[in-house]
Amino acid sequence: MSSGWHLIGQDNVVTYLARSLKAGALSHAYLLSAPENSGKTTLAIKLAQVLNCIGVMIDGAPCEECEPCRRIAERQHSDVQIINIYTGNESGKSRVELSIEQVRGVTHAASMPPYEGRYRVFIIEDAEKLSTGAANALLKTLEEPSPQVLFVLTTSKENQLPETVRSRCVKLRLAAAPRTEISRFLEDELGFTASRADLLSRLSQGRAGWAIMAAKEESVLDERRDNLDRFFEAIEGSYDGRFDLAAKLAQRFSQKRDEVYRLLEQWLFLARDILLQKLDITDGIINTDYEIPVAGLAERLSITEIRSLIGSLAGTLQHLEQNASARLALEVLMLSMPLPGGSLKKSG
Repeated sequence: MSSGWHLIGQDNVVTYLARSLKAGALSHAYLLSAPENSGKTTLAIKLAQVLNCIGVMIDGAPCEECEPCRRIAERQHSDVQIINIYTGNESGKSRVELSIEQVRGVTHAASMPPYEGRYRVFIIEDAEKLSTGAANALLKTLEEPSPQVLFVLTTSKENQLPETVRSRCVKLRLAAAPRTEISRFLEDELGFTASRADLLSRLSQGRAGWAIMAAKEESVLDERRDNLDRFFEAIEGSYDGRFDLAAKLAQRFSQKRDEVYRLLEQWLFLARDILLQKLDITDGIINTDYEIPVAGLAERLSITEIRSLIGSLAGTLQHLEQNASARLALEVLMLSMPLPGGSLKKSG
């Protein structure tokens, strides 16, 4: 864990930022890139605390005890704003883009001096969701920011951000946290058993934020279990059943596409586990609580069939991200899945 900053596995990024702060060479805008739930917003909040901390800092880390540090952690500090697709969404409906109105509000606030702290910090989450108009409205402010203003943009899909935005930020890629560090944190700090901590650390794929969220919110693992059970039901089901599932997933995609992306990603990693089991590389298996059904499919399927399944799942994700017909993409996936037959049950 990064000393003082309490960020698991991000020593290099923290060291870089601490040195920049000490040398007075902090940039006016950073782009933090990493998969979802990897700690990007947490790092941005820590940086905001450092810039506004009035307590005793050790090794450049925020004290986390003074009033500014506490208010920033509680997201109540007037000079630190977190902007995402839900900000100011009074209707309660989900959005798919960060609007130009949101960015105009940010640029107006950025033109004013800090109200209660030393720095104004604007954290824009999922910056790849900036609309074209919003991205263009942000450019001038990113290029010529007011003094004592810092922008931190976070993204899990850097290639979807306009180059004009990327070029105006210092790009920092967060590393995947080591499995052992995540597991140790879950055991030592959250009191989980070694086996539970090991499973969560494997499932996290180096995303410490995801592991902590899954440890605290049962719904995260409940959703995963339902998704993986659907995979085995599809494998064992008829084409009629598969097409019915494709229709249901396509309908869900039109309303909550992130849920379908998660399902397909979890299916993809499960297929990877089947391949690793087939190759007898068991230490790399992620879904260790599905040991029996994974081993069963690994025994029945050939390496060629498993690799084809992995390719089909990856291709479906790519097609959906490129706005292909969800119904068609999912139906093609169902047709491409192998039909081994038999009955598979979850272990444990």
